[in-house]
Amino acid sequence: MQKNSSNKILISIIVFLILLLIGGGGAAFWYLTKTPDNPDGVQTSKQKSVNSADETLAEIGPLYPLKPITVNLETQDEKDVYLKTTLSLELSSKELSNELDAKNDVIRDDIIRILSAKTLADIDSEVEKDKLCTEIKTSLNAMLTDGRIRNVYIVEFIIQ
Repeated sequence: MQKNSSNKILISIIVFLILLLIGGGGAAFWYLTKTPDNPDGVQTSKQKSVNSADETLAEIGPLYPLKPITVNLETQDEKDVYLKTTLSLELSSKELSNELDAKNDVIRDDIIRILSAKTLADIDSEVEKDKLCTEIKTSLNAMLTDGRIRNVYIVEFIIQ
């Protein structure tokens, strides 16, 4: 009878220790994951999207910044409308930057021709800006041999 009683006590102690370890591990996890802007340690959907954006940012290739470009937009009346923009090109590889350096004047000319053919309505929404970036990317890729432009990013976009 004593042996049976001591087995029950031993099993109870083991179960208690296991529960203590599980609880302690959970408390440690909660403590280590909480931040000043997240005192509860619970990851929100906004934080999940930020983490996803960080992963996307890590996948961006080398960037090639262009100097600002100012053009007159096409208008129906005599009033001048100016667009000043600065673009940055995402490259498929660092080696492409050497070709872009060599063809910089041709690239700027191509972008100026594309932009100056646009009206205000052609560039006034996010959808239209996306189309513009795609058009510039397609046009520039047609003249490149050492790689591809993966994306065109608008760094500055001022209409006056």
